[in-house]
Amino acid sequence: MASRLISAVAVLAFAASACAADPADPAPPGPARASGAAPGATAAPDPLERLRRPWATAPLRPGEPCPVTTESRSPDPAFGPVRGMGPVGPVGLDPGGVLRYSVPESGQGWGDWDWGWQKVMWAVDPAVTTPVLVRGRRLDGPGEVGFDDPVARELVLDPERDAAPGGWRDHPSATRVRAPGCYAYQADTDQGSFTVVFRAVGPVMTPAPGRAREGQE
Repeated sequence: MASRLISAVAVLAFAASACAADPADPAPPGPARASGAAPGATAAPDPLERLRRPWATAPLRPGEPCPVTTESRSPDPAFGPVRGMGPVGPVGLDPGGVLRYSVPESGQGWGDWDWGWQKVMWAVDPAVTTPVLVRGRRLDGPGEVGFDDPVARELVLDPERDAAPGGWRDHPSATRVRAPGCYAYQADTDQGSFTVVFRAVGPVMTPAPGRAREGQE
């Protein structure tokens, strides 16, 4: 009996020492999550997704004239005529709805040299209290519209910025294109979508191989 008791104690002691020396097998890995994220957290929804509506202006057929938006108004004496009759519109187009763009000038810190540019301010009615999404595209051929520098394909007008009490909000920006042609802006708001068609006049922009961003080697 004593020998069996001693053997049992020895077995228990050996098992205890083995458990102390080797960590337990890890549990099967669970779903990965971002560092610092709470368990079960999901990616935040894109607040602008609801504004990305289909284009309201169809591409032009060959030979079809550019349907430039000719209507404009001056709702605020603080800035010039706003193109179009919606609650959001561009300020800075020439009479006749022409955007005259130029090549980025050296020494001004440009990042994207392959796009022409022109200053265009966006005016927003104070009744619009939610974000505005502005996009653009070419109607008479392949081509895109960009904004600012580095070039972005979308421009978001935040109602919390550049707000004047009781007046229209103004949002400075730059429109970027690569070739002359017929283009359209589309401003999407919770109140609806508003289109301004314009003609871009300027040089054809060609990529400059190996050209570094200004200020970089």
